[in-house]
Amino acid sequence: MQSMQMQAVHCFQITSPEQHEYRAIIALHNTNLGPALGGCRCLPYDHEQLAFDDVMRLAQGMSYKAALANIPQGGGKAVILLPKNIPAEQLDRHFLFSWFGQCLEQLNGQYITAMDVGTQVSDMDTVAQQTRHVASASNIGDPADATAEGVIEGIKASLDFDLNIHSARSVNPFVGKSFAIQGLGHVGWRVAKAIQHWGGHIIAADTDEEKCRQAQALGMKIVSSDSLLVQSCDVLVPCALGGIIHADNVNELRCRIIAGSANNQLADNSIAEILDQKNILYAPDYVINAGGLIFASMQYKAQCQLLANGSEKINATIDKQITEQINAKILGIYSTLMSIFQQAQYSHKNINLVANEIAQQRLSSEINLDPSGKGDVYDAA
Repeated sequence: MQSMQMQAVHCFQITSPEQHEYRAIIALHNTNLGPALGGCRCLPYDHEQLAFDDVMRLAQGMSYKAALANIPQGGGKAVILLPKNIPAEQLDRHFLFSWFGQCLEQLNGQYITAMDVGTQVSDMDTVAQQTRHVASASNIGDPADATAEGVIEGIKASLDFDLNIHSARSVNPFVGKSFAIQGLGHVGWRVAKAIQHWGGHIIAADTDEEKCRQAQALGMKIVSSDSLLVQSCDVLVPCALGGIIHADNVNELRCRIIAGSANNQLADNSIAEILDQKNILYAPDYVINAGGLIFASMQYKAQCQLLANGSEKINATIDKQITEQINAKILGIYSTLMSIFQQAQYSHKNINLVANEIAQQRLSSEINLDPSGKGDVYDAA
Protein backbone atom coordinates (compact mmCIF):
# COMPACT_ATOMS: atom_id res chain seq x y z
CA MET A 1 0.00 0.00 0.00
CA GLN A 2 2.78 2.43 0.85
CA SER A 3 4.74 1.84 -2.35
CA MET A 4 1.56 2.15 -4.43
CA GLN A 5 0.43 5.19 -2.40
CA MET A 6 -3.03 3.83 -1.73
CA GLN A 7 -5.53 5.67 0.43
CA ALA A 8 -7.25 2.45 1.55
CA VAL A 9 -7.57 -1.25 0.75
CA HIS A 10 -10.61 -3.14 2.04
CA CYS A 11 -10.72 -6.94 2.24
CA PHE A 12 -13.84 -9.10 2.59
CA GLN A 13 -14.41 -12.85 2.94
CA ILE A 14 -17.44 -15.16 3.08
CA THR A 15 -18.30 -18.86 2.87
CA SER A 16 -21.30 -19.71 0.69
CA PRO A 17 -24.01 -22.23 1.68
CA GLU A 18 -22.18 -24.70 -0.59
CA GLN A 19 -19.02 -24.11 1.51
CA HIS A 20 -17.24 -22.21 -1.25
CA GLU A 21 -14.90 -19.52 0.07
CA TYR A 22 -15.01 -16.15 -1.69
CA ARG A 23 -12.76 -13.16 -1.10
CA ALA A 24 -12.98 -9.62 -2.43
CA ILE A 25 -10.52 -6.73 -2.37
CA ILE A 26 -11.54 -3.11 -2.96
CA ALA A 27 -8.67 -0.66 -3.43
CA LEU A 28 -9.02 3.13 -3.26
CA HIS A 29 -6.05 4.99 -4.67
CA ASN A 30 -7.03 8.65 -4.69
CA THR A 31 -10.38 10.35 -4.06
CA ASN A 32 -9.32 14.01 -4.23
CA LEU A 33 -11.33 14.62 -7.41
CA GLY A 34 -14.40 12.66 -6.28
CA PRO A 35 -15.54 9.18 -5.19
CA ALA A 36 -13.51 6.36 -6.68
CA LEU A 37 -14.99 4.67 -9.76
CA GLY A 38 -13.57 1.52 -11.27
CA GLY A 39 -14.56 -1.93 -12.47
CA CYS A 40 -14.83 -5.18 -10.57
CA ARG A 41 -12.79 -8.13 -11.86
CA CYS A 42 -13.94 -11.66 -11.06
CA LEU A 43 -11.12 -14.14 -11.64
CA PRO A 44 -9.09 -16.97 -10.12
CA TYR A 45 -5.59 -15.86 -9.07
CA ASP A 46 -2.58 -18.11 -8.57
CA HIS A 47 -2.13 -16.61 -5.12
CA GLU A 48 -3.51 -13.73 -3.10
CA GLN A 49 -0.53 -11.39 -3.47
CA LEU A 50 -1.07 -11.28 -7.23
CA ALA A 51 -4.65 -10.14 -6.62
CA PHE A 52 -3.42 -7.36 -4.33
CA ASP A 53 -0.83 -6.28 -6.91
CA ASP A 54 -3.48 -6.28 -9.63
CA VAL A 55 -6.17 -4.35 -7.78
CA MET A 56 -3.84 -1.67 -6.42
CA ARG A 57 -2.10 -0.97 -9.71
CA LEU A 58 -5.45 -0.88 -11.51
CA ALA A 59 -6.85 1.53 -8.90
CA GLN A 60 -3.86 3.81 -9.39
CA GLY A 61 -4.40 3.73 -13.14
CA MET A 62 -8.04 4.71 -12.63
CA SER A 63 -6.94 7.82 -10.69
CA TYR A 64 -4.74 8.88 -13.59
CA LYS A 65 -7.45 7.98 -16.12
CA ALA A 66 -10.06 10.14 -14.39
CA ALA A 67 -7.62 13.03 -13.99
CA LEU A 68 -6.65 13.06 -17.68
CA ALA A 69 -10.27 12.62 -18.79
CA ASN A 70 -11.25 15.65 -16.66
CA ILE A 71 -14.10 13.92 -14.86
CA PRO A 72 -14.92 14.30 -11.13
CA GLN A 73 -13.96 10.79 -10.03
CA GLY A 74 -11.22 9.21 -8.00
CA GLY A 75 -9.46 5.95 -8.73
CA GLY A 76 -10.59 2.61 -7.35
CA LYS A 77 -10.86 -1.03 -8.37
CA ALA A 78 -12.20 -4.30 -7.03
CA VAL A 79 -11.31 -7.94 -7.55
CA ILE A 80 -13.28 -11.00 -6.50
CA LEU A 81 -10.98 -14.00 -6.09
CA LEU A 82 -12.68 -17.12 -7.39
CA PRO A 83 -11.87 -20.56 -5.95
CA LYS A 84 -9.75 -22.48 -8.45
CA ASN A 85 -11.47 -25.81 -7.87
CA ILE A 86 -14.97 -24.66 -8.91
CA PRO A 87 -15.98 -24.69 -12.60
CA ALA A 88 -17.40 -21.36 -13.73
CA GLU A 89 -20.81 -22.89 -14.49
CA GLN A 90 -21.12 -24.05 -10.86
CA LEU A 91 -20.70 -20.56 -9.37
CA ASP A 92 -23.74 -19.15 -7.63
CA ARG A 93 -23.40 -15.71 -9.21
CA HIS A 94 -26.52 -14.35 -7.52
CA PHE A 95 -25.13 -15.21 -4.07
CA LEU A 96 -21.66 -13.95 -4.99
CA PHE A 97 -22.69 -10.56 -6.36
CA SER A 98 -25.38 -10.01 -3.73
CA TRP A 99 -22.64 -10.42 -1.15
CA PHE A 100 -20.30 -8.14 -3.09
CA GLY A 101 -23.03 -5.49 -3.20
CA GLN A 102 -23.34 -5.69 0.58
CA CYS A 103 -19.56 -5.23 0.90
CA LEU A 104 -19.75 -2.23 -1.41
CA GLU A 105 -22.57 -0.64 0.57
CA GLN A 106 -20.39 -0.66 3.71
CA LEU A 107 -18.06 1.87 2.04
CA ASN A 108 -20.82 4.53 1.97
CA GLY A 109 -20.21 5.72 -1.57
CA GLN A 110 -16.41 5.99 -1.43
CA TYR A 111 -16.26 3.45 -4.27
CA ILE A 112 -18.58 3.05 -7.27
CA THR A 113 -18.24 -0.27 -9.10
CA ALA A 114 -18.69 -1.22 -12.75
CA MET A 115 -18.10 -4.09 -15.17
CA ASP A 116 -14.64 -5.47 -15.84
CA VAL A 117 -13.01 -8.75 -16.81
CA GLY A 118 -15.14 -11.65 -15.62
CA THR A 119 -18.27 -9.60 -14.84
CA GLN A 120 -21.33 -8.71 -16.90
CA VAL A 121 -24.38 -6.46 -16.80
CA SER A 122 -26.52 -9.10 -15.04
CA ASP A 123 -23.92 -9.27 -12.24
CA MET A 124 -24.10 -5.50 -11.86
CA ASP A 125 -27.90 -5.72 -11.69
CA THR A 126 -27.51 -8.12 -8.77
CA VAL A 127 -25.09 -5.74 -7.06
CA ALA A 128 -27.55 -2.89 -7.63
CA GLN A 129 -30.14 -4.73 -5.53
CA GLN A 130 -27.86 -4.19 -2.53
CA THR A 131 -26.39 -0.73 -3.23
CA ARG A 132 -26.92 2.21 -5.58
CA HIS A 133 -23.17 2.66 -6.08
CA VAL A 134 -23.07 0.83 -9.43
CA ALA A 135 -22.20 2.48 -12.75
CA SER A 136 -22.90 -0.24 -15.35
CA ALA A 137 -26.15 -1.94 -14.36
CA SER A 138 -28.97 -2.23 -16.92
CA ASN A 139 -30.28 1.25 -16.15
CA ILE A 140 -26.94 2.72 -17.26
CA GLY A 141 -25.73 0.21 -19.83
CA ASP A 142 -22.60 -1.52 -21.07
CA PRO A 143 -19.61 0.86 -21.42
CA ALA A 144 -17.89 -1.31 -24.07
CA ASP A 145 -19.08 0.81 -27.01
CA ALA A 146 -17.77 3.99 -25.38
CA THR A 147 -14.44 2.35 -24.56
CA ALA A 148 -14.04 1.14 -28.15
CA GLU A 149 -14.91 4.59 -29.54
CA GLY A 150 -12.24 6.15 -27.34
CA VAL A 151 -9.67 3.57 -28.46
CA ILE A 152 -10.43 4.38 -32.11
CA GLU A 153 -9.90 8.09 -31.36
CA GLY A 154 -6.62 7.23 -29.64
CA ILE A 155 -5.41 5.08 -32.53
CA LYS A 156 -6.33 7.90 -34.92
CA ALA A 157 -4.29 10.38 -32.83
CA SER A 158 -1.34 7.96 -32.75
CA LEU A 159 -1.43 7.42 -36.51
CA ASP A 160 -1.76 11.15 -37.22
CA PHE A 161 1.16 11.99 -34.94
CA ASP A 162 3.31 9.25 -36.45
CA LEU A 163 2.41 10.23 -40.02
CA ASN A 164 3.07 13.90 -39.34
CA ILE A 165 6.61 12.98 -38.32
CA HIS A 166 7.35 10.56 -41.16
CA SER A 167 5.12 11.66 -44.04
CA ALA A 168 2.14 13.80 -45.00
CA ARG A 169 -0.94 13.35 -42.82
CA SER A 170 -3.72 11.27 -44.38
CA VAL A 171 -7.43 12.14 -44.41
CA ASN A 172 -8.09 8.56 -43.30
CA PRO A 173 -4.99 7.23 -41.50
CA PHE A 174 -6.45 3.70 -41.18
CA VAL A 175 -6.48 2.89 -44.90
CA GLY A 176 -3.89 0.30 -45.87
CA LYS A 177 -2.43 0.03 -42.35
CA SER A 178 -2.06 -3.28 -40.52
CA PHE A 179 -3.33 -3.75 -36.96
CA ALA A 180 -2.45 -6.69 -34.70
CA ILE A 181 -5.26 -7.01 -32.16
CA GLN A 182 -4.75 -9.13 -29.06
CA GLY A 183 -8.15 -10.13 -27.68
CA LEU A 184 -11.54 -10.07 -29.41
CA GLY A 185 -13.68 -9.60 -26.32
CA HIS A 186 -16.29 -6.91 -25.61
CA VAL A 187 -13.97 -4.04 -26.59
CA GLY A 188 -11.46 -5.74 -28.89
CA TRP A 189 -14.19 -7.06 -31.20
CA ARG A 190 -15.74 -3.60 -31.56
CA VAL A 191 -12.32 -2.05 -32.21
CA ALA A 192 -11.47 -4.69 -34.83
CA LYS A 193 -14.70 -4.16 -36.76
CA ALA A 194 -14.35 -0.36 -36.63
CA ILE A 195 -10.77 -0.49 -37.95
CA GLN A 196 -11.83 -2.84 -40.72
CA HIS A 197 -14.68 -0.47 -41.59
CA TRP A 198 -12.13 2.36 -41.97
CA GLY A 199 -9.98 0.28 -44.32
CA GLY A 200 -7.42 -1.24 -41.98
CA HIS A 201 -6.10 -4.80 -42.26
CA ILE A 202 -6.65 -6.93 -39.15
CA ILE A 203 -4.40 -9.61 -37.68
CA ALA A 204 -6.02 -11.00 -34.52
CA ALA A 205 -5.67 -13.58 -31.78
CA ASP A 206 -8.09 -14.79 -29.13
CA THR A 207 -8.46 -17.87 -26.96
CA ASP A 208 -12.14 -18.13 -27.98
CA GLU A 209 -12.22 -20.34 -31.09
CA GLU A 210 -15.74 -19.26 -32.04
CA LYS A 211 -14.75 -15.60 -31.98
CA CYS A 212 -11.76 -16.43 -34.18
CA ARG A 213 -14.06 -18.18 -36.68
CA GLN A 214 -16.30 -15.10 -36.76
CA ALA A 215 -13.26 -12.89 -37.38
CA GLN A 216 -12.03 -15.12 -40.21
CA ALA A 217 -15.49 -14.99 -41.81
CA LEU A 218 -15.11 -11.20 -41.94
CA GLY A 219 -11.72 -11.48 -43.65
CA MET A 220 -9.50 -10.97 -40.62
CA LYS A 221 -6.27 -12.97 -40.38
CA ILE A 222 -6.08 -15.16 -37.28
CA VAL A 223 -2.78 -16.13 -35.65
CA SER A 224 -1.87 -17.85 -32.40
CA SER A 225 -1.86 -15.84 -29.19
CA ASP A 226 1.84 -16.63 -28.74
CA SER A 227 2.79 -15.11 -32.11
CA LEU A 228 0.46 -12.09 -32.12
CA LEU A 229 2.80 -9.73 -30.29
CA VAL A 230 5.65 -10.25 -32.74
CA GLN A 231 3.62 -9.78 -35.92
CA SER A 232 4.95 -7.19 -38.33
CA CYS A 233 2.32 -4.43 -38.25
CA ASP A 234 1.77 -0.69 -38.07
CA VAL A 235 -0.17 -0.77 -34.80
CA LEU A 236 -0.19 -3.33 -31.99
CA VAL A 237 -3.59 -3.16 -30.26
CA PRO A 238 -3.59 -4.97 -26.85
CA CYS A 239 -7.20 -5.59 -25.79
CA ALA A 240 -6.83 -8.39 -23.23
CA LEU A 241 -5.22 -8.55 -19.78
CA GLY A 242 -2.25 -6.46 -18.63
CA GLY A 243 1.48 -6.95 -18.33
CA ILE A 244 1.82 -8.29 -21.86
CA ILE A 245 4.82 -6.14 -22.90
CA HIS A 246 7.80 -6.96 -20.73
CA ALA A 247 11.57 -7.31 -20.73
CA ASP A 248 11.48 -10.73 -22.39
CA ASN A 249 9.53 -9.62 -25.49
CA VAL A 250 9.89 -5.85 -25.87
CA ASN A 251 12.88 -6.16 -28.18
CA GLU A 252 10.98 -8.61 -30.40
CA LEU A 253 8.15 -6.17 -31.19
CA ARG A 254 7.74 -5.34 -34.90
CA CYS A 255 5.25 -2.48 -34.71
CA ARG A 256 5.52 1.32 -34.95
CA ILE A 257 2.70 2.10 -32.52
CA ILE A 258 1.13 0.48 -29.44
CA ALA A 259 -2.44 1.64 -28.84
CA GLY A 260 -5.09 -0.58 -27.27
CA SER A 261 -7.73 -0.94 -24.58
CA ALA A 262 -6.01 -3.27 -22.09
CA ASN A 263 -5.10 -1.87 -18.70
CA ASN A 264 -1.46 -1.87 -17.55
CA GLN A 265 -0.04 -3.06 -20.86
CA LEU A 266 3.57 -2.40 -19.79
CA ALA A 267 4.90 -4.75 -17.12
CA ASP A 268 6.89 -1.95 -15.48
CA ASN A 269 7.99 1.63 -16.08
CA SER A 270 11.34 0.68 -17.59
CA ILE A 271 9.51 -0.71 -20.63
CA ALA A 272 8.30 2.78 -21.57
CA GLU A 273 11.89 3.96 -21.81
CA ILE A 274 12.83 1.00 -24.02
CA LEU A 275 9.88 1.74 -26.33
CA ASP A 276 11.04 5.35 -26.56
CA GLN A 277 14.55 4.23 -27.50
CA LYS A 278 13.10 1.91 -30.16
CA ASN A 279 10.98 4.79 -31.56
CA ILE A 280 7.76 2.91 -30.87
CA LEU A 281 4.96 5.36 -30.15
CA TYR A 282 3.01 4.28 -27.06
CA ALA A 283 -0.50 5.55 -26.25
CA PRO A 284 -0.76 5.27 -22.43
CA ASP A 285 -3.50 2.77 -21.67
CA TYR A 286 -5.24 4.88 -19.05
CA VAL A 287 -5.66 7.69 -21.58
CA ILE A 288 -6.76 5.77 -24.66
CA ASN A 289 -9.21 3.48 -22.84
CA ALA A 290 -10.95 6.23 -20.85
CA GLY A 291 -14.15 6.13 -22.93
CA GLY A 292 -15.78 3.55 -20.68
CA LEU A 293 -14.98 5.55 -17.55
CA ILE A 294 -16.33 8.73 -19.15
CA PHE A 295 -19.55 6.91 -20.08
CA ALA A 296 -19.98 5.31 -16.64
CA SER A 297 -19.20 8.50 -14.73
CA MET A 298 -21.54 10.76 -16.67
CA GLN A 299 -24.39 8.24 -16.80
CA TYR A 300 -24.04 7.51 -13.08
CA LYS A 301 -24.14 11.22 -12.28
CA ALA A 302 -27.29 11.60 -14.39
CA GLN A 303 -28.96 8.67 -12.60
CA CYS A 304 -28.09 10.13 -9.19
CA GLN A 305 -29.61 13.47 -10.19
CA LEU A 306 -32.66 11.64 -11.44
CA LEU A 307 -33.17 9.91 -8.09
CA ALA A 308 -32.56 13.16 -6.22
CA ASN A 309 -35.35 14.79 -8.24
CA GLY A 310 -37.72 11.92 -7.52
CA SER A 311 -37.87 10.75 -11.14
CA GLU A 312 -37.64 7.18 -12.37
CA LYS A 313 -36.66 7.63 -16.01
CA ILE A 314 -34.57 10.11 -17.99
CA ASN A 315 -36.64 11.78 -20.69
CA ALA A 316 -35.54 11.72 -24.33
CA THR A 317 -34.28 15.32 -24.38
CA ILE A 318 -32.03 14.89 -21.34
CA ASP A 319 -30.85 11.51 -22.61
CA LYS A 320 -29.81 13.11 -25.91
CA GLN A 321 -27.94 15.87 -24.05
CA ILE A 322 -26.07 13.33 -21.92
CA THR A 323 -25.15 11.30 -25.00
CA GLU A 324 -23.82 14.40 -26.75
CA GLN A 325 -21.75 15.34 -23.68
CA ILE A 326 -20.32 11.83 -23.44
CA ASN A 327 -19.44 11.79 -27.14
CA ALA A 328 -17.73 15.18 -26.87
CA LYS A 329 -15.62 13.94 -23.95
CA ILE A 330 -14.66 10.78 -25.82
CA LEU A 331 -13.65 12.78 -28.90
CA GLY A 332 -11.38 14.75 -26.55
CA ILE A 333 -9.19 11.66 -26.10
CA TYR A 334 -7.68 12.52 -29.50
CA SER A 335 -6.48 15.97 -28.40
CA THR A 336 -5.38 14.73 -24.96
CA LEU A 337 -3.13 12.10 -26.51
CA MET A 338 -1.83 14.47 -29.17
CA SER A 339 -0.85 16.94 -26.44
CA ILE A 340 0.95 14.21 -24.48
CA PHE A 341 2.84 13.06 -27.60
CA GLN A 342 3.91 16.65 -28.36
CA GLN A 343 5.01 17.36 -24.78
CA ALA A 344 7.06 14.17 -24.74
CA GLN A 345 8.66 15.13 -28.03
CA TYR A 346 9.58 18.62 -26.84
CA SER A 347 10.76 17.56 -23.37
CA HIS A 348 12.72 14.50 -24.59
CA LYS A 349 10.97 12.34 -21.99
CA ASN A 350 9.20 9.05 -22.60
CA ILE A 351 5.46 9.32 -23.21
CA ASN A 352 4.41 7.31 -20.16
CA LEU A 353 6.36 9.59 -17.82
CA VAL A 354 4.83 12.72 -19.33
CA ALA A 355 1.30 11.30 -19.01
CA ASN A 356 1.96 10.36 -15.37
CA GLU A 357 3.23 13.83 -14.57
CA ILE A 358 0.17 15.54 -16.10
CA ALA A 359 -2.20 13.22 -14.23
CA GLN A 360 -0.45 13.80 -10.93
CA GLN A 361 -0.59 17.56 -11.35
CA ARG A 362 -4.34 17.38 -11.93
CA LEU A 363 -4.87 15.19 -8.89
CA SER A 364 -3.51 18.08 -6.77
CA SER A 365 -2.91 15.61 -3.99
CA GLU A 366 -1.43 16.30 -0.58
CA ILE A 367 0.15 12.86 -0.92
CA ASN A 368 3.73 12.96 -2.18
CA LEU A 369 3.20 11.23 -5.51
CA ASP A 370 6.18 9.59 -7.19
CA PRO A 371 6.59 11.09 -10.70
CA SER A 372 8.19 7.89 -11.98
CA GLY A 373 4.63 6.58 -12.34
CA LYS A 374 2.77 3.39 -11.64
CA GLY A 375 3.97 0.32 -9.78
CA ASP A 376 5.04 -2.92 -11.39
CA VAL A 377 2.52 -5.45 -12.68
CA TYR A 378 2.95 -9.21 -12.62
CA ASP A 379 1.20 -12.17 -14.29
CA ALA A 380 -1.89 -11.41 -12.29
CA ALA A 381 -4.64 -13.72 -13.41
